[in-house]
Amino acid sequence: MSLRLPHRPLLRCLPLVAIFLHGALSAAPYSLGLNDPANIWDAPVPGFTGPDGEGKARLPDGFGGFSNARNFVNPIFFGWALSWSDYLRSDGQSAFSDVALTLGPVTGDEFHVVSLGDLTAAQITTGAPVGKVTLHFTDTLHPAPIRNLPGADFVVFENGVIAQTGTGGAGVGGVFAELAYVEVSSDGVNFARFPSVSLTASLVSAYGTLDPTKVFNLAGKHVNAAGESWGTPFDLAALANHPLVTGGLLDLNNVRHIRVVDIPGNGSFFDSALPVPHPIFDPWHTFGSGGFDLEAIGVISVAMTFDAWQDLQGLTGAQRGPMADPDGDGVPNLVEYAFAMQPLTPDAELLPSPVSGSPDFAVSFRRDTRAADLIVEVLAASNPEQSWQIIARSTGGGPLLGVGSFTPVIEDASDSHIASIGVIRRHRVHTIPGKPFLKISVSLAP
Repeated sequence: MSLRLPHRPLLRCLPLVAIFLHGALSAAPYSLGLNDPANIWDAPVPGFTGPDGEGKARLPDGFGGFSNARNFVNPIFFGWALSWSDYLRSDGQSAFSDVALTLGPVTGDEFHVVSLGDLTAAQITTGAPVGKVTLHFTDTLHPAPIRNLPGADFVVFENGVIAQTGTGGAGVGGVFAELAYVEVSSDGVNFARFPSVSLTASLVSAYGTLDPTKVFNLAGKHVNAAGESWGTPFDLAALANHPLVTGGLLDLNNVRHIRVVDIPGNGSFFDSALPVPHPIFDPWHTFGSGGFDLEAIGVISVAMTFDAWQDLQGLTGAQRGPMADPDGDGVPNLVEYAFAMQPLTPDAELLPSPVSGSPDFAVSFRRDTRAADLIVEVLAASNPEQSWQIIARSTGGGPLLGVGSFTPVIEDASDSHIASIGVIRRHRVHTIPGKPFLKISVSLAP
């Protein structure tokens, strides 16, 4: 299946810039608690999107309808937790202890959580175990693990809320955020903890708030309550030099388990800063739904196939198949799959487009690096009625590279306006001398 692009001018596209974080730790400011899409460190990821606004949760309104009724769970997520184990609520209380609530998609409901509990000063002194839970992301029906792809690979949703009153800490506008470490594993035995930073300088009262721009790589810093739904992104690249990875005990392209470990926030636990770690402070001591409250974990980076993608999109019957067009926008499913489009939402404006301007002509298009069974080829010709030659190719979600002796200029950047999301790429492939016509071919690998 191919798309031919005419050699005609369009409005010139703005240049794209991508900045990726690879485990580096920097001074604040890190991201705000919500709606901070340009922050290069840990831009919050919306749990919901749609016409009613980024991050606006679709929730029952109590009158038989929904607030933000036109919104839907963010389609950037290709997976959610399937099962759980090793749950410990450290304070022994029974409320908010239904771990099954952490399975499946984010809800945006601050009461749809499992609590890990909080420890008192006496318990901390005696070495009492902290709250924790392990979620699992593969089973016989869902064998594809989490992979290390560009940008955030998964997102953790707690139930942090923006403070409306000055209850200590960061006061009004701060986030009531109960924090947790995040760890990943391939085998369910060896877990690597993400490096983290906490620059909150002093004790926060029991229901006070913190400034999220001083916190990095700790779950819970983003808002997911009161109609707002935003999660904390985690990039597996941050663990590239971890001893478990270099020692072969953790495969960053085969992550199947994520463990969340509560942090009692009185300063007795520490971040990863070197040479001197910082004490971690968050609202302490909390009870009821004490400690970290886990709502959901959404997976971004997982290998996808066309058939699995159709299942994920809810396509049935006549809606399925490479040439089907269930949304009637003139774009068949295989093309929607190839260019990171939605098969049930008319979005033909996202198709590849020609870009003209000095010194040459180019084609601009989106590509989803998670499409593991897809072949994308860019072809060039001196005349559209003569033979076409492949000048660039991507196979199985891999990089788009020149073919043979052809060396076209290929630009590659994240297509998302949210800095932490990198799996959907925006390519611009330029013509080569003597071949001013370009087209794109997409096909499924045999």
